[in-house]
Amino acid sequence: MRISYAAAFVLACTALPAFAQSTPGADPNMSCADYLKAEAAAGPTPKTGDAASDKMAADIDKKMSDYCTKNPTAKAADAMQMVMSQ
Repeated sequence: MRISYAAAFVLACTALPAFAQSTPGADPNMSCADYLKAEAAAGPTPKTGDAASDKMAADIDKKMSDYCTKNPTAKAADAMQMVMSQ
């Protein structure tokens, strides 16, 4: 069970910078609609050169986009929590 918690912690630590990187200066009260606009303006997530990290960031971006498309009035921070808990 400790391995699961450790894996979740590592995932959170590596994914949150990707979220912050894709939406610089993100407002904690930002709506999903605003998040989608910021994502479109920012372009694709920059590649790190680490295939596993890049895949994880792309997966998180996809899940965030899917959730926010379905729930445009939700807070982006809540969407991130939903994505990270899956």
